[in-house]
Amino acid sequence: MESRSTDVVVVGGGIVGCASAYYLAKRGVSVVVCEKGDVGLEQSSRNWGFVRQQGRDAAELPLMMACNRIWQGLEAELQADLEWIQGGNLVLAYDHKRLALFEQWLPLSKEHGLETRLLTSQQLRQLVPAVKFKLLGAMYTPNDGQAEPQKVCPAFQRAAQTGGAQFMTGCAVEGIELQNGAVSGVYTERGHIRASTVVCAAGVWSTRLLRPLGVRLPSLWVKGSVARVAPVQELTAAGVWGRAAFRQRRDGRLYMALGIESEHPLMIDSLRFLPAFLPAYLHNKAKVKFKLGRLLVDDLLGRLDDYRRYRVLDPLPCRKAIEQAVSYMQVEYEGMDSMTVERIWASYIDLTPDLLPVIDRLDRPRGLVLATGFSGHGFGMGPIAGRLVSEIIVDAKPSLDLSALRFGRFKEGISRKSTPVV
Repeated sequence: MESRSTDVVVVGGGIVGCASAYYLAKRGVSVVVCEKGDVGLEQSSRNWGFVRQQGRDAAELPLMMACNRIWQGLEAELQADLEWIQGGNLVLAYDHKRLALFEQWLPLSKEHGLETRLLTSQQLRQLVPAVKFKLLGAMYTPNDGQAEPQKVCPAFQRAAQTGGAQFMTGCAVEGIELQNGAVSGVYTERGHIRASTVVCAAGVWSTRLLRPLGVRLPSLWVKGSVARVAPVQELTAAGVWGRAAFRQRRDGRLYMALGIESEHPLMIDSLRFLPAFLPAYLHNKAKVKFKLGRLLVDDLLGRLDDYRRYRVLDPLPCRKAIEQAVSYMQVEYEGMDSMTVERIWASYIDLTPDLLPVIDRLDRPRGLVLATGFSGHGFGMGPIAGRLVSEIIVDAKPSLDLSALRFGRFKEGISRKSTPVV
C-alpha cells in the first residue's frame, strides 16, 4: 500500500478536478488527483459540448463571462486542439410564453455587458437557413461557443502533469480523514495520502463522499441521453437549443439531444432530499421522468458506497428520447430526412435544488473545498471553476463573488429561485 504526502488532494478527475489541478500546479502547489476510473470518462466527456453564457442564472453569469474569456485562449494555453468554435448560441421560441422568458432575461445580459439580442423568425433563418418550421423567433448570443468534451479533460491533465501535478487513476477515495476538526488526508484503495486540503470535485458521487463527514449536500442524479449523427450539410456554427438541441462539429457531425426532458433514477436520496427538491420538481414536472432500476437496489444494499463497483458510470441511453429528437430535427430542418445516428450514450448529472453549483471552502471541517453540483453546467464552467478553486486555496479569496454559490445556503434554506432560461 502506498503512503504519500501532498499539499492538496483533488477527488474526481472530471473537467473541474483536472482544471483545479492545472491551476494549482501553475501556482506551485503540489497536488494529487484521485480518480476511481480514468480522467473525464463520465459527465465531462459525455455532455453536449456547449460553452454558454446565454440564459444563465444571475449568480452564474459573471463566472461564465470570465470563463468564456478563458475558453477563447484555452487551446493556446493548453497547447491542444479542443475543437473550439465561437459560433454563438441560439435558443428557440416556439410560443409567446418562451419569448416572454427571453425578454425577461435580456436586462440581466445588458447589466453585465453581454451582447444578446432577440431575433425575428426571418433573422433566425439568416443564421440557420435550413429552418423550415415556423418559429416566433430566438434569443442569440454571438460570442458563446462550443468545444469537444472528449478532448478537454485529457488536455488539462497533460498540462497539469507538466506543471508537476500527479494523477492516480483507477484509485477510488474511500474516505476523507479528519483530525481535530480539520482535513488531514484521504484514504484510497492504494493507501493513505496526507494533505491539509481536499477538493471534492466528485460530481454525482459528492453527496455520498461527504456524508460520513456530517456534510449534507442536497444533490440528485439526473440522466441525459446524447446522439452523434453522421456528417450532414452545414447547418450553423451556433449551438442551438430547441425541442431538439444540437451543435455541429467541424467535420459536419451533429451532437444532438432532446432539449426538454431528463430522467431521474429513484434512490434513497430521492426521499431524503424531497423537501428541498419539491419546489423545483413542481415547476418542471413535465420535463422529468422517474425510473426504478438497478441503482435503487444497489443503494438499498449499500453497494453504491463501494466506488470500485462503479469505476465508470455508463448508463443505458434512452432510445425513445433520441428517436424523438431525430423526429424534431426532421420536422424543423431541411435535409435531415436521411440523417444517420452513429452512436448514442448517456450520463448522470449532479443536480442541486436551485440548479447552482457549490464552490466554497468550508469552516467545518477546515481544509475541505467543494466544487460540485454543477447541474449540467460543469463542462462550460469547468475552467473558471478550476481557477477559482486555486484562488480559494492559495489566496484565501476568489477573484469573483461566490456568495450565491456558498454551501451554507442549503442550511439557511433555499430562499431564492434559480433564473436560468435554458
